Amino acid sequence: MYESMLMLNQWWESERISEEKAKPYKREVFRKVLDTFRKYRQIIVLTGLRRVGKTTMMYQIIEDLLHRGVRARNILYFSFDIPCQSIMDLLKEYRKITKVDWRNEKVYLFLDEIHKLKNWSAELKTIYDSLPNIKIVISGSAGINLEKNAAKNLAGRHFKFEIKPLTLREFAELYYSRKMQSYEIENINLEPIFDEYVRKPFPEIVHYDPTRVREYIQSFVVEKVLFSDLVDIFPKTDPYLLKMLFRLFLKEVGIILNITRLSEKLHVSKENMRHHLFLLEFSKVIRIIRNYRPSVFAESRKMQKVYPYHPALAYAYYDYINEDKVVESLVLSKLGVQHYFRERSREVDFLKVDKNGILPIEVKNTQKVESTKLKSLQWFMRKYNITKAWVIYLGDDKTERQNGVTIHYKSLYKLLYSGIEGENDSGLRTMSYKDIWSSLQ
Repeated sequence: MYESMLMLNQWWESERISEEKAKPYKREVFRKVLDTFRKYRQIIVLTGLRRVGKTTMMYQIIEDLLHRGVRARNILYFSFDIPCQSIMDLLKEYRKITKVDWRNEKVYLFLDEIHKLKNWSAELKTIYDSLPNIKIVISGSAGINLEKNAAKNLAGRHFKFEIKPLTLREFAELYYSRKMQSYEIENINLEPIFDEYVRKPFPEIVHYDPTRVREYIQSFVVEKVLFSDLVDIFPKTDPYLLKMLFRLFLKEVGIILNITRLSEKLHVSKENMRHHLFLLEFSKVIRIIRNYRPSVFAESRKMQKVYPYHPALAYAYYDYINEDKVVESLVLSKLGVQHYFRERSREVDFLKVDKNGILPIEVKNTQKVESTKLKSLQWFMRKYNITKAWVIYLGDDKTERQNGVTIHYKSLYKLLYSGIEGENDSGLRTMSYKDIWSSLQ
């Protein structure tokens, strides 16, 4: 471990961090993470799909500490890709190497891929409660393990940030190597790169050749999750069943999920099927949305739909994906909503359901939307006495008001570039592991 720790913490000698690690480009969420890190004592938890930039963000925080004059040897980074028995063993080795008295000195501890360490959350709880001088940042790609254990042992002791795939603005900034201005100024530069954005929403591959993109996403994103992360944490996991289900959901984006039929077809028990669906969703390779009913009990069992976490995952395996479903998937990836509505022949693409009520969202892959295409939306609004809705489409922002009903037409490109003005996308509630498991019962 001695050589590994020296290699991982080269700033102990150089008192600086390389640009290859702390890359110059900062993700939009970085400022929120850094501000929270500076202001609060709580543990910072970074989750998200593989290759979205969690480790880079850790290095960028380390770079900030060094710029602010923190002693280099008081900053420890470790990745649990390297075998280690416990965090305490790590800290003991750290003291031997650096002579830093971490029990009394101010120390900054960055623990990457922490889900690979058994009992990590209980150990972190003890360290957090006993040693207030240690400031901690952790990350991991196995969201299920991170959230379950953080909820169990770190309640009130952590802030969680989900690092998502690139926004259209971030992709454009990396693609053109310059800071983007407002959407209104830059929109002419977005359409030529939009197809590339849909297929390459990871920082590292913005300039990759398309053939390498497919190999990258398959090898370094999907298969790392299915054949490494989940198998390491859950020994009874069948990686080939995971991959079979995943490929099915990629091929038929937005497919209606029938657990009973799927279990019979694949000769797998319903309980085992639910378990594997649960793992796929919370590992952030698929999203499952529920058919809305006022009763939570009723909605949990009827007509769930499955989308890839991001359409780039589907394009990594299939040349052709239904374009309407790709646009739906992009909107879902951006907004993170958890419901849609379907009753007989009537369907509304998505519903944002929160303490403020229900906001229906219709998605159209066209520049113009005729009112005849919104009959299901209008019916739904009358049924539930709703006065406001969104239609996300390829045209420009506009608002129509009629008979006490307001429909906001939102530009898809603007949504993906800068979000919805007045709406905090990051504030949308995300499913906890308990929510997901109960909905699959």
